[in-house]
Amino acid sequence: MNGISSAPLLRDAATPERPAAPSREVAARRESCLACAVRGRTICAAVPEVAIDRIALVKLPPRRLPAGAVVYAEQEDCTECFTVLEGWVALIATLEDGGRVVLDFALPGDYFGFQANPDAPRAQSAVAVTAIRLCPLPRRRMQPLVETDAGVAKHLSHLIAMHEARAHDHLINNASRDAHGRIAHLLIELYFRQRHRLPAVPNETIDLPLTLALIGEAVGLTPVHVSRSLRRLREERVLRLHRGRLLIIDPDALIRTSGVDDRPLADATIPC
Repeated sequence: MNGISSAPLLRDAATPERPAAPSREVAARRESCLACAVRGRTICAAVPEVAIDRIALVKLPPRRLPAGAVVYAEQEDCTECFTVLEGWVALIATLEDGGRVVLDFALPGDYFGFQANPDAPRAQSAVAVTAIRLCPLPRRRMQPLVETDAGVAKHLSHLIAMHEARAHDHLINNASRDAHGRIAHLLIELYFRQRHRLPAVPNETIDLPLTLALIGEAVGLTPVHVSRSLRRLREERVLRLHRGRLLIIDPDALIRTSGVDDRPLADATIPC
């Protein structure tokens, strides 16, 4: 054998082994997580960059869906949660008479689809309001991470508390305000969630890709009633809604109408 032993060479104990080079797929997943524009606002915010593989290795490839597509339907199995990367999603409950209630809107950075009992069917549907891009996270692969990582569990509890507080706001809004107040409150909430502050100067704009029907289903009004209220607010030079953009002409008037001065919006900030 040419005097060469076939036994494996022993490494010097002081020389650490080099880690195996990551596969292209793993490297691509890691880079996509690190470059994600909304990572700081969703479940992944609790995972530091050095440990990002804990998320990168469990997530599924990003999913694109057109406007109107159903992400999941009521009574379906709960197998995935989602982070919204782009676009808007409506979370909708169907009533016994066939009517619908929009429970909430998921915006870029929002984490949705989580429920306490993963074996129970979905309690609502998720429908794309616009074209969307989602990051799917399988429940069966995320659950061990939540159970073993205190930071992730704490952050998830904060997200759940935010959703609960917003649900309470919606109940109070629809039960205690007139049509103008309900609509104004919804618009202020959606502004706050995009800008993380209240409107402060005239003529600020935000995305608002909602139909009259969706606004009505969110505040318990018919599309005709929503149209009348928006027309009145436009005639009073408070706001203008046109082609998916909301122009707030008079922020002080909109804030007064919304009732936010009397009852502040639910805190949507992410803790450090």
